[in-house]
Amino acid sequence: MLSFSPGEYFNKRGIMSINIRTNTGATMRSLSEQGTFRNSMYQHGEEKKERKPTPEPLTDINDILPDQVMKNEKIRLQSAGLQSEISHVEEDMSIVQTVARALTNVENSLLQMNELLVLVSNETEFNSAVRLADQTELEQLIDQINKVADETSYGRHALLDGSHGVRGVATGKYLEFVGMNADSKTSPLSGYQILVTEVATRSELQGIRPLTQAMIDNEESLIFEEGGIGNRFVTQKGLSVSNTFKRLSRWITEREIPLEIIRNSSQFLHFRHLQYGGSHSFGASSTTPGLISPESHRITYANPALDVKGFINSVPSFGHGQFLSAPDDADGIGKLTVRYTGTEVPADNIAGTVSVSQNGFKFQLGNPVSHVEQLSLGSIHAADLGRETENVSGFKSLQEIDIRTGQRVKDSLCVLAKSFEEVTAVKDRVEKVCGKTLKTNLQHLQQEHNNLIISGTNLENSSSAQAFAEITKNIIKENAGRSSMAQAHQNPKTVLTLLK
Repeated sequence: MLSFSPGEYFNKRGIMSINIRTNTGATMRSLSEQGTFRNSMYQHGEEKKERKPTPEPLTDINDILPDQVMKNEKIRLQSAGLQSEISHVEEDMSIVQTVARALTNVENSLLQMNELLVLVSNETEFNSAVRLADQTELEQLIDQINKVADETSYGRHALLDGSHGVRGVATGKYLEFVGMNADSKTSPLSGYQILVTEVATRSELQGIRPLTQAMIDNEESLIFEEGGIGNRFVTQKGLSVSNTFKRLSRWITEREIPLEIIRNSSQFLHFRHLQYGGSHSFGASSTTPGLISPESHRITYANPALDVKGFINSVPSFGHGQFLSAPDDADGIGKLTVRYTGTEVPADNIAGTVSVSQNGFKFQLGNPVSHVEQLSLGSIHAADLGRETENVSGFKSLQEIDIRTGQRVKDSLCVLAKSFEEVTAVKDRVEKVCGKTLKTNLQHLQQEHNNLIISGTNLENSSSAQAFAEITKNIIKENAGRSSMAQAHQNPKTVLTLLK
């Protein structure tokens, strides 16, 4: 509002002079203080710019733990390697488990064959129809074993046909390869030389007086003892000498006595055992002294037979019948067995050579100690089982057994027992490799892999924790600076006092 005071006057131009009063109270003082504060803050800010150090850059997560990053990569590579080893061991276990199941089926077939043969051997009456049915069942069981041998495979690889076992080839007349230790090594290209210093023989007994018609008409009595069993034969009055020999031969066969008659022009009684070796012998007696025994009715035993003797790869070997075997502990040739069927010692004792090839499975194992485990799987065809079995019937393998006569039933049981031992030995090796070696190795690998994963997880957690700690520290620093500035704006007088 405008007002005129008493001292008001007009100037020389007639214009009235006016004094204007304005209100400059608290408002002007406040503005003045705020201006002063801003100036002070501006000056303080400039000073801080001059002496403010270069801010530290934020820590990059990738630069926090370079050693841990390298360790993580190393752990990843180790983990991949262990997983590969575990896969290989699991595949090896699948192969071995397939073989074990197949061998169990073969054992079951062999047990059924044994039950059948025992049942036949205990029969008191012969029934041709029943015997024919039993023979058919026996052949079916043999076919089952051959089927398992042919069809057991892993992928496209047959497992029990002998392609993954020890194979041997003999060169030399009368010489044949029989078998060898499952863990044997492959022979040199030249093979192993076989030397025979003594051939196998059979026990024999011969009389010193010929059989005459008078002896026959007097009902000559002959007693044979073999295997602890005695049998008595009496000649038939009026039968010729020639027919008496024929009748005696048929009687020996019917009684299943493992002997043969060697005919001669002098009509001497001459008997020989059917099996080779010193473990087979027999005795006989006659009523007439000298016909077969020096004294009447007194058993005279046959001359003892001999086992083959010789060397395998210059190693002294032991014989049993016609079979010659290297010692079990012989280096590289343990239990290498050959058969020499010759009746005379070969020239310079050289019977021939045997070459052996080892093609068993080799499992590379690394835990707990690195080594190679070898598993040799021989053929389980019936023609390859029970081969090293001496018998009267002349069975060369399980494939040939039958039950046509009582003696053949006994011999079939012997061949079957040998076959069962062979299959059981293979199964025991398979279970050892699977249940102990491979399984233990797999457990070690899995444990090592689990420990590696745990250590990798701990290392990763540690790295993440340190990285997050660095980020949190940077955030706290930044928030602390913002908080100080906010407080300064809210209470300028306090800050101004501090600046003074």
